[in-house]
Amino acid sequence: MEDTLSLQDTLLHRLNQLIPLNPQQRRELSQTVQTLSLSKGEVLLDMGQVSDHIYFVVDGVLRAVCDVDGREITRWFCFEGHFAAAYFSFVYRQPSEDKIVLATDAHLVSLSYGALQALSQHDAVWVDLNRRLLENYYTALLKRVMAFQTQSAAERYCSLLAEHPDIEVKVPLGHLSSYLGMSQETLSRLRAKRKLI
Repeated sequence: MEDTLSLQDTLLHRLNQLIPLNPQQRRELSQTVQTLSLSKGEVLLDMGQVSDHIYFVVDGVLRAVCDVDGREITRWFCFEGHFAAAYFSFVYRQPSEDKIVLATDAHLVSLSYGALQALSQHDAVWVDLNRRLLENYYTALLKRVMAFQTQSAAERYCSLLAEHPDIEVKVPLGHLSSYLGMSQETLSRLRAKRKLI
């Protein structure tokens, strides 16, 4: 029970940074969300399924994967303190093109689509919160697109390490190179050069 409260408290603290919640709203959310402790490799959403949950990552790393010509490509990572979902699928109720899998063991807090709709019907704060989550998602997506258009492979690698210094400990090299849009050999060379500096 204490662990569950701790996970929910972490979520509530993060949400309060996005939009202030009064005690009643905090209680409603606490009664609605589910806490999950999952292991590396577990699948939260498979390709072709409709996304029914938004996840808040208390600790751990999630990874979204898509299939490109039979190759598994890492589309994004989600780190602790952030929200994850296949947002297009979640919002438009369409089958997901992504699979969301645990890159590490993780503790998550989950809010279902149905629960969010029910909350939103009687309190506009949840509509506003959903809008802010979508804004954050699209801002991150735009930032990623801009990085591919304006940065070299080495710059993208350095930027990722600046934001997440321990990512190389948590995520296999193949997943990282896929995410950064480079071969594993190129990433290995960049890592070797960095160690010489």
